[in-house]
Amino acid sequence: MNKNTLRCFSIVGYSFVLMFLMQTIIGSLHSLFLVPVTESLGMDRGAFSLMFTIGGFAAVASLPVITKLLQKYPARIVVSVSVLLAGGGFAMFSQAAELWQFFAIAIVMGAGNSGCTLMVASLLINNWFEDRKGLALGIGLTGSGFGAALLSPVVTWLITTYGWRMAYLTCGITMIAVCVPLTLLLAAVNPAEKNARPYRDGSGSKTAEQPAVTGPQGPELKELRGKGFFWAFLFGMAGWSFAIGGIHSHFPAYLTDVGHTAQFVAMVYSVEAVSLVIGKIAAGMIFDAKGSKAGLLFMAGTFGLGLVLLLLAKQPLLAVLFAIAYGCGISFSSVGIPSLISGFFGQKGYADILGIVNMAYILGASFGPFVSGMAFDLLHSYRVIWMVYLSLFAVSAVMLWLVKQHLDKRYQKEWFEK
Repeated sequence: MNKNTLRCFSIVGYSFVLMFLMQTIIGSLHSLFLVPVTESLGMDRGAFSLMFTIGGFAAVASLPVITKLLQKYPARIVVSVSVLLAGGGFAMFSQAAELWQFFAIAIVMGAGNSGCTLMVASLLINNWFEDRKGLALGIGLTGSGFGAALLSPVVTWLITTYGWRMAYLTCGITMIAVCVPLTLLLAAVNPAEKNARPYRDGSGSKTAEQPAVTGPQGPELKELRGKGFFWAFLFGMAGWSFAIGGIHSHFPAYLTDVGHTAQFVAMVYSVEAVSLVIGKIAAGMIFDAKGSKAGLLFMAGTFGLGLVLLLLAKQPLLAVLFAIAYGCGISFSSVGIPSLISGFFGQKGYADILGIVNMAYILGASFGPFVSGMAFDLLHSYRVIWMVYLSLFAVSAVMLWLVKQHLDKRYQKEWFEK
């Protein structure tokens, strides 16, 4: 393995660490705090869940700023400051006692979170890889799956042994201590910043939809803003993420409510995380070999099956099967987003389109936890909202499929066969 290849794969490793710690703890494991915090402070789940929505809005608001800063300043500076805000904010939750304090801290954490998690990891890997991009994304973004599998029992143990305040503080300090030094050492948006070149495997192989050509392909963002299919694409992304956000933040509480122990729920969370790892790698390989339609079918099939099994998860075996199917399906939130953007719209306007799509995704994912919490407070059950999410997901998946059909019929030659 030559020096340039090592540099390229160091970006994959760095992205893995960001996903392992930052994305996992803030995006996934934060849901483990829902029950202990609300019970300790006497808060409603719906009111507390609004914190996730507020943090999501802060992330959306900061995304355009982060995008501009990454174009103007070195990534190592922008991402390091983001890690300090996100990790520091998470640690500050340990001192919160009132609902408004959680909300205020969520703004700080959310603003930092957008600059040190999925968007940055996806952008870096996209720029550093020309060949095997789907596989590189699959490997780098599996960090959140490994993180959930390995850190879920650790965080659960911290909460049950030392309390939720100490767990918040420990997680926040760990994120900063690990990710800031690595960011200063490795982070770079473009290979040229490290005197390197994008990875090529020598075979000339590209993804199934984008064969080797001269120059970047596809539209720029300004060409898409007035197109109805692009807004349908954004709706599909937001609708699917709404279901993911609403389920992911509350399914541990739901499993507890239907009679499972905290230890069993932690085990289910770990199974889901391992399945996410497998799902991300599988999705990346499918996108590389078969294209975005096949990748979309894989994610939709597994996610839909997971939602059906969730409704039946009072049975321990079905709860485990839910974790397996759902874990594979939520590869949509990591590998799916950059791969679908690349497969649908190419590389020319990739960075700008990624920013807009991430805004739509985060908005959807941010509303989900709040809606699930309000539904529980009103109905004292999650079953109705689970069925709503199943319907919304189905509409979103069909919409994305129809958008791809339209693009292949109308724009394939114009964008990719020049």
